[in-house]
Amino acid sequence: MTKNDQIARVATIAALVLLSYTGLSFAQPRDNPIERARHHMELGQESFAKGSFEDAHKHFVDAYAASPFPAFLYNAGLAAQKSQDFELAAKMYRRYLDEEPNAPDAAEVEITIRGLLADQPTETLEGETSPGVPEVTIETEMKSLISVRTNPHNASIRILDKEGNEVSVFEGPAAHTVIRGTYTVEASHPDYRTVQTDINVTPGQVYIVVVEMSQGAFLGFLHIKTDVPGARVYVDDKEMGSMGTTPWGNVLPSGKHNIWVEKPGYETIETEVEINIGDKQEIVLTMERLQVGVLHVKANVSGSSVYLDGKFFGAAPVEEVTTPGQHKLKVTAEGMKDYETDVEISCGQTTKVLVRLNPKPSRTSAWVSMGFAVALFTGGGIAGGMALKIDDELDFDRNRGRLADDDPRILHGFLWALGADIAFGVGAIVTGMCIYYFLRDPLPPSEGKLYDPKDLTENPDLPGKTAKEQGADDSDDVEPSQATHTAGPRILVAPLLTPDAAGLGLAVVF
Repeated sequence: MTKNDQIARVATIAALVLLSYTGLSFAQPRDNPIERARHHMELGQESFAKGSFEDAHKHFVDAYAASPFPAFLYNAGLAAQKSQDFELAAKMYRRYLDEEPNAPDAAEVEITIRGLLADQPTETLEGETSPGVPEVTIETEMKSLISVRTNPHNASIRILDKEGNEVSVFEGPAAHTVIRGTYTVEASHPDYRTVQTDINVTPGQVYIVVVEMSQGAFLGFLHIKTDVPGARVYVDDKEMGSMGTTPWGNVLPSGKHNIWVEKPGYETIETEVEINIGDKQEIVLTMERLQVGVLHVKANVSGSSVYLDGKFFGAAPVEEVTTPGQHKLKVTAEGMKDYETDVEISCGQTTKVLVRLNPKPSRTSAWVSMGFAVALFTGGGIAGGMALKIDDELDFDRNRGRLADDDPRILHGFLWALGADIAFGVGAIVTGMCIYYFLRDPLPPSEGKLYDPKDLTENPDLPGKTAKEQGADDSDDVEPSQATHTAGPRILVAPLLTPDAAGLGLAVVF
């Protein structure tokens, strides 16, 4: 690549990022020396504003210990002067001049030092007369700092005041102490086009200008927090994917940006932010849960019919979106006992229900018993009819005096009558057994297990996720099966009728 080609490359001053480098995160503010300095500077400013000048002095000294910039020494001297510790103030001012001998206010600070140490009365900053100290004319506003970091590191930096006068010239990275005002930072490099940007400086601030000369954009810093951490952040183009998760912070080109914040189970937040050069902007967002939930039903009988509030919901296993609130769930399958329960569907969450359907009791024994009861009553009726017929014949012959005492019909009539009585008695017993078999239910009812709602892990419009993907506990999952049941041993009673005898037959079925 030729020199001219390199010069044609687009250059930029990347961001004036207050107390932050490109790529630094707020997640660990105390790991960054400049961030530690900023922290102590803020505490010092707070104490200074409250009139706690001794505390302010200590915080400014701590800021210098974190990042040794002369501005912190000057501010420490100002705090000591305000606390009437003139010897300490003179010491801090002297260190300030030692660190920055070419400061534009060096002559003024030198006079102030001599005045602080002189043994004569003078008027203090508050306008009161204090013996032993001459008039002090030093500025009462704190100094600020412009620190410039460049990439490449050997870029030439100029800082100009609002009249265009050179305040400082150096090769980055470096820092310069400034007072309130508007300044222009200019960055130049042989391989890049010279660029510049303005900075509006207020007292007691630390400004870090990051010069990324290859990115072609002025940058600022954006920090996004959400009340529910872990939300994905998208900037300007969602197709490019997530920039990270909240709490999230990074540099962005100055200007307007579209921001999307998404978390499964919550409404997507879309907002627009405008980043100014040097901004350290923080936005705090409140996530609201989706106004729908997901019901996930699994059953041990595959294809079981699932109903929600009386309407068909799907065939198990089923996982569908539904409205939040209280619902009535019913799961049915042929030959199985129904399962019914109330379920609470939560906004933006999946509610999982595992159902174990148990078989309905077998009625075979009842129907068999009924058949035998009908047979017994029928046989009893026939036997009773035979007994009555024989009895009529015997009465006819008895009335005519032709009935012998040893007539065999007498025994036959007795046996037929006895058989009828036995058939009717056993039939009554079997009828009772029939009723019992129809009413008894030896099997437990169908049962279910409701899990605690879980946050959605995917868009609920397309649930299509297995229970494990949804994060539910599958340790008690039921396996699909066609459960059957044997009613247990049954005692069968049947009449035995022959022309010569009557009786009962017993059978035990296992």
